[in-house]
Order: sequence, then C-alpha cells, then structure tokens
Amino acid sequence: MNSENDDIYYLIAKSLSGELNEKESSQLNSWKSADDQNFAEYNDYKRIWKQSLRLALPSPVNLPKSLAATHKKAGIINRKHFLLPTLVQIAATLIFAIILSVLYNLFLGSNRDPQSKSVVYTQVKVTYGTQTRIELADGSVVHLNSGSTLRFPNSFKGMKTRNVELSGEGHFTVAKNSGQPFIVDIPKMQIKVVGTTFNVDAYPNNSAFTVALIEGSIQLEKKSENGSTNSIEMKPNEVASFQPAENQLVIRTEENLNKYTAWIEGKIVFGNDPVATVMQKLENWYNVEIELSDKKLEKYRFTGTFINEPLEQVLNILNLTSRMQYDIIPAEKLGDNSYSKRKIVLKSR
Repeated sequence: MNSENDDIYYLIAKSLSGELNEKESSQLNSWKSADDQNFAEYNDYKRIWKQSLRLALPSPVNLPKSLAATHKKAGIINRKHFLLPTLVQIAATLIFAIILSVLYNLFLGSNRDPQSKSVVYTQVKVTYGTQTRIELADGSVVHLNSGSTLRFPNSFKGMKTRNVELSGEGHFTVAKNSGQPFIVDIPKMQIKVVGTTFNVDAYPNNSAFTVALIEGSIQLEKKSENGSTNSIEMKPNEVASFQPAENQLVIRTEENLNKYTAWIEGKIVFGNDPVATVMQKLENWYNVEIELSDKKLEKYRFTGTFINEPLEQVLNILNLTSRMQYDIIPAEKLGDNSYSKRKIVLKSR
C-alpha cells in the first residue's frame, strides 16, 4: 500500500471502529464523495467488516509485540513513556487497517477479472487546442478533442468486455465484436456498444454530458449510488443529454449532427446554441475560464463555424454579431510557480 492509501485505510479503520474525530470524518467524506469508486470501496469495507465479525482469526494479535516491532523500525524505542497509550491506539488501528485490506482481497478477490492483474493500461491526454487520433488494439478508432483524456488497455485479449475511460470529448468508431461489448466509462454512466459510431462530450466542467449517435445502436447505463443501473437504448440521430448532478437523462432526435462531430476537422460549430453552451465549448477548446457578468446575455443564441481561429478572433466575431463585449484577464503566476488560466469576462455594451 502506498502512503496515500495507508492514510485512507487508517481513516476507514477508525470510522468502522467509531473513533473518527470531526476533522478526520470530514477528510474521509471528501475522499468518498470525490469518486464513485471510492464510495463503492468504502461500502465494500463496511460490508466486509460486518461479515468479518462472524469470523475467528487464526490467532489473537499480540499488540505489545507488534508495537515493539513498530518502535524498532521507526527508531522511537527511547521515546518517553507518556506517548505509549497514543502509540498503542495508532498501532492497533493500523493493524486493523491491514486486516481490512487482507479481508478485502479475501472476499472480493474471487470476483475480480483474473486478467486484471496482468493488464497494462495506456493513458493519453490531448494538449489544449489540438486533437489526436488513437487506434486501439481491437481496431476501434478514437478521436480525442482538446484537453481530453482516454485510459485504455493495451490489449483486450481474454477480457469479457472492452472497457475504456473517457474524460473530455471523444468520437468513437468501434470495431464490431458481438462477443466482447465495448464500454465507455464516464462519470455516473456507461456507454455500451458492439460496433457503431458515436460522439461523447463529457468534460468534467460541463453541466451536462452529451452522447450523439451517428450510426448503429448503443445502450446508456446510468449508475446510481446503490449500485443499480438503468439501461436506455439509443438510435441513430439521437442525442442524449445527461446531467450528472441531477442524474437526469433526456434524449432527442436531431437531423444534423455536424455540430457534435465537426471538431474532428478542427472546427467549432454553433447551431442556435445558448451562450452557456458557447462558453463551455470555448473553455474546453482554449483552456480558459469564462465568466458571464451580465445575465441579460443569457438570452443570446449563436450560430457559426470557426476553423482553427485564435480565441480573440472568435470573441471579436461574437462581439460583432451581438451586443456583447469582453475583457481578457491575463494568467497570473501562482505560489507553486504554476499559472492560472486566462479569464474572459463577458458583459453587455
């Protein structure tokens, strides 16, 4: 276990034994809410802990002996005796965390894919303002948009499904294999296909994710916190809009899907889109932060195509076609020597 995992297991152990203080409880809750997998793992430990209460350990834990060994390895043998009660608690909790880890593998190890331990993954992240093309081991082709990340196995051999993880926007042309479905994982949803072409826009900062089906058929499976799924099938020319925060999914039919796929050719296409959609696309394409300072602008809608245009050129055209103006706040150097994003403030004139 690495240091970060040790800290989490330590907190989980204290949580299950009812010893968390307020600060530790807040830290553990932040970890659980940061990722659905973290939440599921915590529930797994909770279930295992309940099951383990019915198990008899092969021999009792010799706490003084374990503590002495811990002292020796940590070089704290000669410390004053008033630390002993605290160290006993820490050692006991760490031993409990290790036992939890062993039980986790004991109970859940048999449910894991036997191939998973030997799978080698590749992660590709695209530079902002660019696009890239990836061909997967099964012959499927994925185009990734600006700032997007795709994580995928180097080989799908021996797997029941072909799973990849997407953060950002990707255009998928999936090689057909009915015996090995292709699954795209995005937050709170899976997209399951056999062989088809579709586009997924799932940037983390989006208020809604969109899936546009070009040909074939796909199944959208919404994930709920209790582990259940709700499956919905899509047909060509349908666009699904999913709001993760509300867990709401809406599907509509559109005759022209060009605005969802034109980015593959380096184009940004707006088709009667509200200013909120325009802001999100520009933020993700140019890696900037955009702020709407005047709510009157929310009623504006925009139509147009931009081909490899600099951000300032796009903003100038939006300025000419509406009663909107903008200010650009340059990036600033931060305390850790990194830089903030440039900020665009949109306002009425």
